[in-house]
Amino acid sequence: MNDGHSLVETPELAALHRRLAEYSLGGHWQSREKNPELVAHVWPWSVIYSCLMESGDVVKLGGIDDAAKRRTVQLVNPSLTNKKATSRTLQMSIQLVKAGERAECHRHTAAALRFVVEADGTAYTNVEGEQMLMEPGDLVLTPNWTWHDHFNPGDKNVVWLDVLDIHLSNHLDAVFQENYGEGPAQPIVKSDGYCKQRLSAIRPRVKNASNAALPYTYKWRDTLRALQDIDGAGGNDPHDGVLLEYVHPLTGGPTMPTIGCWVQWLRPGETTKPHRHTSSTIYHVVEGEGITTVSPKKTAGKELGWRSRDCFFVPSWNWHQFQNTSKKDPAIIFSVTDRPVLESLGLFREEA
Repeated sequence: MNDGHSLVETPELAALHRRLAEYSLGGHWQSREKNPELVAHVWPWSVIYSCLMESGDVVKLGGIDDAAKRRTVQLVNPSLTNKKATSRTLQMSIQLVKAGERAECHRHTAAALRFVVEADGTAYTNVEGEQMLMEPGDLVLTPNWTWHDHFNPGDKNVVWLDVLDIHLSNHLDAVFQENYGEGPAQPIVKSDGYCKQRLSAIRPRVKNASNAALPYTYKWRDTLRALQDIDGAGGNDPHDGVLLEYVHPLTGGPTMPTIGCWVQWLRPGETTKPHRHTSSTIYHVVEGEGITTVSPKKTAGKELGWRSRDCFFVPSWNWHQFQNTSKKDPAIIFSVTDRPVLESLGLFREEA
């Protein structure tokens, strides 16, 4: 039974169970398969990066119809190895585009974003004809069903985090994909910075703005300045340090309807208070070192030690708190979460 107790299976009950199964029916009192409990986990950047560089040697970036149309190393939760998934809703991978390479143009119903780790400012993502130059720390949005391709014209590798809501889309049977039919790349018709100009605080009037995600770039120089300014003004959350949200440029709502993006600043030596919430979160350490303690119950938890560029995962409804182990330098952490989905369904819950 679903309450943990089982009925005594009499011959009559066994006969009913056989009949139910014959007609693809089931009784509420019968047990059912449960989802595996997701576990907190940390992926060291040293391992991720070495595997990514090895993939650059042995996996040639293929055409749009090839298996290697994108070269990524995927973060896999130990509880979801059969699904090769980071969480039940979101997938984080790390993508490599080498000098001179192009990841050809396509679009899909899964929403996606890129957080740049290594770049020299010459490589770009082309979203709906807008060239979005990629610098370290930039966040580039490729909303669902937008044409996008990537090109690295420079002489150095470009590496970024890929995050997609593909597992949620799969669960909802809503995955569609289309390859661009007019060549490997769409034409560039809007220069870098167009989205920032069109959607800035002073902009053409927009009627009936919706929460649909927009092609957009959040530049790291703006993000870092905001973190520093709010830290200097004493804006501190007891559970997350200085915590900022990448908001929708028109509505002020979440980054995307299915993916929220955040960045936090932990002061030197800071230890936050524990809390938990019903959304799952994947973290990437921009800089710094520390420990995140995670526990399904309010007891001694699992310590995830992290350093610059490591990635780690905190499951839904797990107590967690952060500690910056450096006494002199701040720690900066970027994160993605399925919180907007929980909020839109009235399922988000938080406890301090």
